[in-house]
Amino acid sequence: MSARSLLRLLPKLPLGAAGQDGLQAMRMLSTSTGEFQSLVPTQGKKQEGSSNAFGMSPVLQQARQGQLSFASHLHTMSKDDEERKTGVLPTITAQQMPKSLMVLPPKSTSGAARSMGGAANATSAFAAHPYHVLPPSPWPYFAGNGAGLACLGMTLFFHAIPHGGALMLTGIGSIAVTATAWWRDCIIESDMGMHTEIVKRNLISGVWLFIVSEAVLFFGLLWSCIHLGMAPNVNIQMQWPPVGIEAVGWDKRALVMSAVLAASYYSANVAVVSKDPKMVMGALATTMGLGFMFLGDQYVEYNELPFTITDSPYGSTFFVTTGFHGLHVLLGAVWLAVSAAMYPRYNQVGVGMKGAILYWHFVDIVWIAVYGIIYVAQL
Repeated sequence: MSARSLLRLLPKLPLGAAGQDGLQAMRMLSTSTGEFQSLVPTQGKKQEGSSNAFGMSPVLQQARQGQLSFASHLHTMSKDDEERKTGVLPTITAQQMPKSLMVLPPKSTSGAARSMGGAANATSAFAAHPYHVLPPSPWPYFAGNGAGLACLGMTLFFHAIPHGGALMLTGIGSIAVTATAWWRDCIIESDMGMHTEIVKRNLISGVWLFIVSEAVLFFGLLWSCIHLGMAPNVNIQMQWPPVGIEAVGWDKRALVMSAVLAASYYSANVAVVSKDPKMVMGALATTMGLGFMFLGDQYVEYNELPFTITDSPYGSTFFVTTGFHGLHVLLGAVWLAVSAAMYPRYNQVGVGMKGAILYWHFVDIVWIAVYGIIYVAQL
């Protein structure tokens, strides 16, 4: 008997029928109508050639014993026929579904199946999809508050207002704690299988959007250097660098820092393309070491300069632009360190490491612009 005949019987059954109750109701209807006796035989009557004492399929036998609800094996029997008619994607039951998908509304079914709503609550069918539906999270709220405090504190600190530095450090610390907790949740979700291929591609797209936003920041900083250098006004004696300021040469420590970052670009590529775990870990360690070497050279350069951030627009643009780039190098090195710590768990290049390598390449490319505009062109 086809599943279509079974569906025609369902409207005649009482609501909430499940297990032995559902089968008993079907047996009573089959006895009165004589239409479905071949599908649901009466107790004590054997069918020849059957695989069990009652001539039932394994699914119906489990339902009779109370192991499956009537609605669950209804979905199993009618699934193939429904897919042929409607072309709906395969479905999964609530017991097999990841927790992230439990917030989705149930998939609409036929009118006959909806009449069994009381029994189908425990095994409602959900449309399968490859996206990760996030539950409510407090981390965006805390991240936004931390960023606001950091910006406010930085403004107060630049204007020498009391407690501005403490407020800025509080905001930065809040961002660091929130980022750690948020990324921990992302790792847990990945281990639970929530990150499908589409989710991974979307995460990489998010890294690209972050890189674009950072590129806009450096574009503004470098444009200020170009504008002041190509059109100096009377406030700086119509010359650039201003009177009393000696420009930083390109052939000294800055050249060494350029060579260090160029080497780190190559080692980062080795980490992402290599298949040998030892080679990957070695390349990551080399990249991080070169990054911290760059920061050390920059620290020494700052101590040797004869001007400060408050000495004319040249000092302001030089320290802000190179300082922000150094901050990005530090963040990139930390990101690579986290990726190196996570790599032994999976022994493969994951989304986190790919994002870290992309970010490191961005840092290297930005340095080319910084070195060419500030050090070579002396703008």
